Amino acid sequence: MHKILIIEDDELLREIYTTKLELEGFAVTAARDGLEGLEKAALHEPDIILLDMIMPRMTGLEFLKAYNLQRHPNVKAVVMSNKSSANDINQAKALGIAEYLIKSHYTPQEIVSRIRLHLGEPAGR
Repeated sequence: MHKILIIEDDELLREIYTTKLELEGFAVTAARDGLEGLEKAALHEPDIILLDMIMPRMTGLEFLKAYNLQRHPNVKAVVMSNKSSANDINQAKALGIAEYLIKSHYTPQEIVSRIRLHLGEPAGR
């Protein structure tokens, strides 16, 4: 079973994605911000991290810098944010993310499909 860490400060979105991913057969851990995300990533060693960009205490970019994906070659990070400036996207890509998704452009089912793609699973499982 693949493990997913969701780092999202919006409680409703965190619950929606947690429920959807659990129903799809993933083991899900959730964090409210990047700081809590660092703690949970160390404890749960996720396969994929779904990461918001704008959060209190530690932003998505700050999380990526602190976590350092190069030290975790088996972990993929997918940013899900409504922050869509080219500068933000380029900074996140330079830090090694697998993909940058604009939240408002994707349904939860489409997010599941993107996760499966990054895990090398069939999309319609």
